[in-house]
Amino acid sequence: MKVNRALQVLGFLLSLARGSEVGNSQAVCPGTLNGLSVTGDAENQYQTLHKLYEKCEVVMGNLEIVLTGHNADLSFLQWIREVTGYVLVAMNEFSTLPLPNLRVVRGTQVYDGKFAIFVMLNYNTNSSHALRQLRLTQLTGQFPVIPSRPPQPTRDRCLLDHGPRLLPLSALFTAPTTLTTKV
Repeated sequence: MKVNRALQVLGFLLSLARGSEVGNSQAVCPGTLNGLSVTGDAENQYQTLHKLYEKCEVVMGNLEIVLTGHNADLSFLQWIREVTGYVLVAMNEFSTLPLPNLRVVRGTQVYDGKFAIFVMLNYNTNSSHALRQLRLTQLTGQFPVIPSRPPQPTRDRCLLDHGPRLLPLSALFTAPTTLTTKV
């Protein structure tokens, strides 16, 4: 009986040890450094994106999502929790960017010399396809607020009166939230 109980305890401890190794391991994948350059059409871009980031949790480098069509199933991106470089979302037609588990964008590399997250031109002028939601509900940290227009006398003045500075994310958005835009 004692030996049986000891084996059960030993088996339990071994399963915990194996489970913690699995739990702490992360699927790491390489990032890209293409910027707005693309090879091929939207389908080719999607296939490349899928191959790179399926089951990926940590992107070592930049996450560049460029020239992806409106029918693309990007659900495979939902597992990404960290990007060491920058996140670029440009010239796409999909409506929702599913990065609900993205917590950290380290910005060890920045886009255009200053942006850790850069989102631009995500619409098709000939149709109604456009990016409407950035599901960045777990994103934490501080972001530089760079004014794109002169400060207004009300709310903007207190945030931007002396040029760009770091603000906690909570000052910009109430968490958890989904960022949405209207087209």
